[in-house]
Amino acid sequence: MSYRSYTTTQGKNSSGSRALWRATGMKENDFKKPIIAVVNSFTEFVPGHIHLRNLGKLVSKKISFYGGVPKEFNTIAIDDGIAMGHSGMLYSLPSREIIADSIEYVINAHCVDSMVCISNCDKITPGMLIACLRLNIPTIFVSGGPMESGRIQIDGKSKRIDLVDAIVQGSKIDFKEDI
Repeated sequence: MSYRSYTTTQGKNSSGSRALWRATGMKENDFKKPIIAVVNSFTEFVPGHIHLRNLGKLVSKKISFYGGVPKEFNTIAIDDGIAMGHSGMLYSLPSREIIADSIEYVINAHCVDSMVCISNCDKITPGMLIACLRLNIPTIFVSGGPMESGRIQIDGKSKRIDLVDAIVQGSKIDFKEDI
């Protein structure tokens, strides 16, 4: 079997690439294995993505266990809720194309054999799916799952609060800003 990654891991013309792959932690026996990208949308900017770092590590472990070489990279992610109501919203929808482009660039530039996409949210997921269609390589798509609600301390008690709760409270006429 011949892998796409053999372009960067096999033959004398790839000695420079192999040296750089070694600098990422690859060993000699890894050069005959498929390189599988873990395309993660982990970011500390989006509450629904906070937990994806650990999910990416788990996916990488499983790829290694089953004989592949995992290489993880992250996409950008914009939280519409934080970007809403100011000029930041101008960046949300176009980010979908930037996500697709950046995935395509990393995968093709490094001759990756396949990928696992870990996604959440309504711009990141389509961006990753667009990249999957453009690349046409074996892909597994993983949903990161639901976003956890936040917590607030009220009268010494911890209470779950979500975005709708915050908007409802903020819209009350007698609402007082604490900040």
